[in-house]
Amino acid sequence: MATQTINGDMKVWDVIQQHPETFEVFKRFGCPDMRSGIYALSAHIMKVRWAAKFHHIDVDLLLSDLNQAVARHEKEKTETVH
Repeated sequence: MATQTINGDMKVWDVIQQHPETFEVFKRFGCPDMRSGIYALSAHIMKVRWAAKFHHIDVDLLLSDLNQAVARHEKEKTETVH
């Protein structure tokens, strides 16, 4: 099953909920914990590209790392099943 590529127009909340492994990527780039509190509220409406701009992050680099994290996770899941 192919995973949807994370893109800049996706909501941060949706990305974190669908792919919890991406939380560490956001954190590594200096984003606050968007899983609870006031940041969770903004994550529901904030697109990934907006979060990158707000936190002065190169959006292409962020998207690349997010997608790599998802790919690694999917690969690990596949390898554990086999």
